[in-house]
Amino acid sequence: MRAAQYTQPDAPLRLVDLPVPTPGPGQVLVRMHASGVCGTDIHVWHGHFPVTAPLVLGHEPVGVVEVLGAGVQGLKVGDRVGVSWVQRGCGACGQCQRHKELYCDAATTWMTLVGGHCEDMLAEARGCTLIPAGVDWAVAAPMFCAGYTVMSGYRNARAKAGERVAVVGIGGLGHLAVQVAKAMGHEVVAITGSADKRAESLSFGADEVLVVKEHAGLELAAMGGADIVLSTSNSMRHNSQVLAGLRHEGRLVTMAVGGEPIAVDPMLMLLKQLSVVGSMQDERQDMVEVLALVAAGKVKPKLELYGLDEINTLMERQRDGKVRYRGVIELAR
Repeated sequence: MRAAQYTQPDAPLRLVDLPVPTPGPGQVLVRMHASGVCGTDIHVWHGHFPVTAPLVLGHEPVGVVEVLGAGVQGLKVGDRVGVSWVQRGCGACGQCQRHKELYCDAATTWMTLVGGHCEDMLAEARGCTLIPAGVDWAVAAPMFCAGYTVMSGYRNARAKAGERVAVVGIGGLGHLAVQVAKAMGHEVVAITGSADKRAESLSFGADEVLVVKEHAGLELAAMGGADIVLSTSNSMRHNSQVLAGLRHEGRLVTMAVGGEPIAVDPMLMLLKQLSVVGSMQDERQDMVEVLALVAAGKVKPKLELYGLDEINTLMERQRDGKVRYRGVIELAR
């Protein structure tokens, strides 16, 4: 099978021919149709993740179950599936016993098996989620990281009916967060530092767009504030500022990493009883829910499509912040 391998930090991914893997007990072989490229791929490429090279990257993989390993239940050959980052926990630790496999220190992930930038992906059956009929492969792929992440962020905000939601950072995750919040019935404010994203933000469903001039929080407050801020931005300056734009008992949910800490004013936090919540991919239900929104036509990623032989072009565009808004490798053959 053809695959794109990471070999060392910042080196171009290498296109190679690898043996087709054989699934062991509890595993499946998935014939890949599409694989999304995420900012985390760039972090791995830069050597910021403790991975062992050579390694096939890709953690937004979707395809068709081709071979079942021994003992697999709940899946059959021909099923349309995507594979989550955390596929299976060790089963014995305290986190696994509480059904919190995402916190397991010995979890099986794409980094311990193989990623999705290949023609045939080995995966744990427990890590596979069925994709609704009719959802395009390229559309489904980004849901297995970007969509999953923002749906979990929305759920972890504990949103209530009638609350106003702001989204900071209208990029690969943020443009999906706008759509999720709108699909759930909220008034949505898109917050961006790029004036050229105003029209697109409105097309994604935002009711209003704030193009930040000097202070994201004060400018949001001048627009009436927000009960919830879903931040997908790696600008910790904007994430720090936006706290000033939260209404009483407001929640900032941060889903991105950056090189600086979020600065918190304790008096502001106390007087308004604000909360800052960190959020990553959480309950599997969140994945199922965002796929349902996609199937209903309420969430749709804006894509750039590439072939496997164009992987390095896509990686470079992702590194340089030029992808608008998600890049996907199409692998159907």
